[in-house]
Amino acid sequence: MTCLALLCCSCNNSEKNNPSNTDVDANPIPENKKNTTQEMINDIQQRVAAINIENVPYIFNNRKVSLLENKLKSAQGNEQLNLLFTYGLELLNAGQTEKSIAVLTDVLHQVERINVPSKDELIFYIKKQLAIAYMRKAEQDNCIANHTNESCIIPISPKAQHVLKEGAQQSILLLNELLTINPNDLECQYLLNIANMTLGQYPEKVPSKFRIPESHFSNDAEITHFTDIAMDLGVDVNQLSGGTCVDDFNGDGYLDIIASSWGLNDQIKYFENDGRGGFSDKTSDAGLEGVTGGLNLRHADYDNDGHMDFMILRGAWLSIFGSIPNSLMHNNGDGTFTDVTKAAGVYSLNPTQTAVWTDVNLDGWLDLFIANEWSEAKQSFCELFLNNGDGTFQNIAKEAGITVPGFFKGVASGDVNNDLYPDLYLSDYDGLNTLYINTTKETGKPSFKIADESAGVTEPKLSFPTWFFDYNNDGLEDIFVSGYSSSEVLPSEMLLRNLKTNTSEYRPLLYENNGDNTFTEVSLKANLTEPVATMGCNFGDLDNDGFLDFYLATGDPDFFSIVPNKMYRNVRGKSFEDVTYSGGFGHIQKGHAIGFGDIDMDGDQDIYAVMGGAVEGDVFRNLLFENPIGNKNNWINIVLEGKQSNRSAIGAKIIITIEENKRERKIYNTVDSGASFGGNSVMAEIGLGQASIIKKMEIKWPHHSKPVSIFNQVAVNQTIHIVEGGDIQKRNLPQFSFKGKMEGHQHH
Repeated sequence: MTCLALLCCSCNNSEKNNPSNTDVDANPIPENKKNTTQEMINDIQQRVAAINIENVPYIFNNRKVSLLENKLKSAQGNEQLNLLFTYGLELLNAGQTEKSIAVLTDVLHQVERINVPSKDELIFYIKKQLAIAYMRKAEQDNCIANHTNESCIIPISPKAQHVLKEGAQQSILLLNELLTINPNDLECQYLLNIANMTLGQYPEKVPSKFRIPESHFSNDAEITHFTDIAMDLGVDVNQLSGGTCVDDFNGDGYLDIIASSWGLNDQIKYFENDGRGGFSDKTSDAGLEGVTGGLNLRHADYDNDGHMDFMILRGAWLSIFGSIPNSLMHNNGDGTFTDVTKAAGVYSLNPTQTAVWTDVNLDGWLDLFIANEWSEAKQSFCELFLNNGDGTFQNIAKEAGITVPGFFKGVASGDVNNDLYPDLYLSDYDGLNTLYINTTKETGKPSFKIADESAGVTEPKLSFPTWFFDYNNDGLEDIFVSGYSSSEVLPSEMLLRNLKTNTSEYRPLLYENNGDNTFTEVSLKANLTEPVATMGCNFGDLDNDGFLDFYLATGDPDFFSIVPNKMYRNVRGKSFEDVTYSGGFGHIQKGHAIGFGDIDMDGDQDIYAVMGGAVEGDVFRNLLFENPIGNKNNWINIVLEGKQSNRSAIGAKIIITIEENKRERKIYNTVDSGASFGGNSVMAEIGLGQASIIKKMEIKWPHHSKPVSIFNQVAVNQTIHIVEGGDIQKRNLPQFSFKGKMEGHQHH
């Protein structure tokens, strides 16, 4: 957060505190049963309109600009100068960068002419804001207005270097001046390197004492370069941070894309895969016109009708003004969706960005756990909506023993003790993380208990996204959890601290499952030593070797936080190697939800990434990385369909035995959508290395009767469909090559 006060004012940097005691929920919206989607749209719009925009962080920047313009008309003296500075920064947040530069320059000249306390510090701070404003102008002029599929990916390629140079040049002049005054400012050091890269002047024009070593961008492991093709396919939504679901929503077997943007008035987008190499924008046809907002999305077939539904999560970071209802979007099976939030009984008014679909009592119906953002001003406890099996839910969180409050930014479901009953891991930005062990089997009703302190999974500080996966293929699900950033330490500062001092502070943590309800933190052993302020992320198998890799997207709101998103490849379950730069993943715009999925059905996983920041002016185009390498190894795609179990088969365990290089090994896969801030396909897309056949495939279905399916001598390199209790059915879904731009799609 940037302090907006300039002269003789104090600043509270908390993103969650809010001075107002007025809850916008005082007047509930009346019921309207005729059109439930429009009813919810109206409900949300009324609640958004009631927000006091002056007291809410990040959003409504253009409206805040208008308010400041009115206040400036009557302000005088220091009050006017303070307002003018705040106005300049808000213009930057709103995307009115040229005007922001003019206003901040005016403020600088005024401060230089007057005597005020700490004048040198004030001038330094104003120039620093001007430096980032010019850098943002450079990005808007080049990476946005003249976007290419290599824009903002470091090391900056010649194709992505800036043609319009004024922004970067002016930023460099200011940064050099600032570093002469304070050579220890790590944010300025970092930005100086990036600005020179954009002009093709790195490393020569960066003084050696401020230079990021070239080796930092070239010492990662080699991997075939991935290419962003979103622009060519017309799925490069140009909005703010948001969520994604990559899955088959129309039932044709091919993976579609849903993407959201957290702006409360930002239209959700639905792109349908045509199975021939392109996508069609079906947003309007699907009945989603007017459905807006959502920092995160979570998908599953909650009513077992064979059609994939999804949940939109709203209100994150907004405290009492986060009383914006989530939306449960029911897939009608005819290409349309309906908002059934109220009818389903999951309507609530708590700020959140994280939830998980899981069958807590293994009755064959998916339940919905929502981890909310608790604060003194808005005491929002977690919600566990138990599926009644008739399209409705009831909140049983308290009865089930889930009562710990927290400012939760992530929740994941996994099976810690291999009893098939899903456990829950909650990631708390403000406190210690909590592992809930599922005790339904013992109590006979949905219930959880907090794991003993000996479980050892309460860190990191500033905890954010998380997931369960079996990274070392030992049959035990491990936990990955990454921290975020704070107003005191931005990601660029974290990165340079690590380079200069080799500190491992702020690194992501990897908890290896010991098999006895305890974990050992092994991040350093696994070569996860760099700090990554992670927001969105997910995991998959880039090279089809049967070991799970992962992608971390950095989404800090500050404009200085243009740090690369990171990709890590799993090395035979022993460690991870950084393939960010060789693979072309080092995008420095804000990264959020990540979805892995075999979109072109060629046997390897492609990656959809939602980009963009928090403030209205920090938009960027979403990415789609086509996988060029995975099918050099063998693979199998498995669509499971539960009968006793939930139809999506979420929570099913697939154990594959292969022989590779005359040695037998097992590959473990659990069906789910991946990380807490991402949306993988629930089709199990499993790499098989060099195995020419699957010797044995065992499926443990997620039901309390614990049914098991076993198949021997299964052919590789195919997509198959298995109904619980049935045989393997091969799906004849031809692979395709991605083709050109979606009809009517334009850039600029």
